[in-house]
Formats: sequence, structure tokens, C-alpha cells
Amino acid sequence: MEQRLANTWRMTVNEKKFIETALLSDLRVDGRRPFDYRRLTVKFGREDGSSEVQLGQTHVMGFVTSQLVQPYRDRPNEGTLSIYTEFSPMADPSFEAGRPGEFAVELGRIIDRGLRESRAIDTESLCVLAGKLVWSIRVDLHILDNGGNLVDAANIAALAALLTFRRPECTLGGEDGQEVIIHPPEAKEPLPLIIHHLPIAVTFAFFGDGNTVVGDRSNSQ
Repeated sequence: MEQRLANTWRMTVNEKKFIETALLSDLRVDGRRPFDYRRLTVKFGREDGSSEVQLGQTHVMGFVTSQLVQPYRDRPNEGTLSIYTEFSPMADPSFEAGRPGEFAVELGRIIDRGLRESRAIDTESLCVLAGKLVWSIRVDLHILDNGGNLVDAANIAALAALLTFRRPECTLGGEDGQEVIIHPPEAKEPLPLIIHHLPIAVTFAFFGDGNTVVGDRSNSQ
């Protein structure tokens, strides 16, 4: 996927041959072994549901928000989870402002599939009123600097933000018991999401004839 980026195909033939030759000796340009990860740091913001991940030179921020919506007809008792990505032109010369490009859409789909299809989030716990109101959880991922391996960095940023997110507590009231009352945090403690497991993305890159494999590929290799 990241081979589409401009700073990858600008490499000269000699640079590519040098990298491939070094990999045959189990060495990388930055001194790492083939399966060594770059330094990973995870920071949490002051607000619930925010995270900041740095993987080498790759920098991603994650933010989680929620709102009450009508559920899908085929899943009246389940809330929803959606992933959105935003690519800043400052992060990479190939990123353009405006509509998300193919790479941005593909990255969002990969993170979305990893979280939703593994059913990491208990969506049934997001139901407030069956068939009428459920919580919709939205994860916004902002790419601030692209130093390679955006999938793993964005995946960790999304998980870190989800782990610290708290949604408002709400109860049912009114004469018919169908009125939804959303309680402010000072009245009732916000609730964390129920997360069953943590699907961590681990990306590998193949070089040459496909027999040379490395983990955590940076833009230099």
C-alpha cells in the first residue's frame, strides 16, 4: 500500500540495490535487524478518548467521539463503530488537502476491518433503547507525519483512544419509560467502552523476490 507514496518511488536504482544488499546480510539502513521495531511511544491527552502515537518518525493522533443515533434495521440492538482518517499535506508531499485519496480510504478500511470484524468492541452494550437509539462511536485518525508503516501506528492510536474514551451515562424515564435522559459527568460518572480484546496490527514488507521480509517498514526501507 505505501509503495504508492511519492517518497518511495523517488529512490534511485542504486539506493534500492543498496537496501536489498544490506537486507540479505540481515541489516537495515537505520541499523535495525529485519524484525526490529522502531521506538514506539503512546501519549494520552487530557480529554477522554484522545491519544498520540509516535512510531519512529511516523506521528498519528486519535480522537473518539460519540452520539446517539438510530440503529440499523438489521441490528436494532447494536451500536456502531466507524473510522475516519485525515491526511495533512504537511505529513507527506503526496498527501493532498480536500477529499481523502485512495491511500487514506484504504488505511481507514484496514483499521476499520481490524476493529469491527474482530468484534473488539461490544456493540450491544451501546444500545440505549432497542430499535430506536444506540451510541455511534467515531474514531478520527489524524496523520501528522508519515515515516512509514502507517497501518500499525494508526491501529495503535485508535486502540489507545478507544481504551480511554468514556461515554455519558443515560437512563430511561418519562411516563412511558421511553424518554432518554443523558446525565452530565458531574451527575453520573461516564462509562468506558466494553472492549473484549486488542487486535494489534503487525505489518511486514517483502523485498526482492519475496524471500526477504522485514517488520515495521520505514520510508527508507
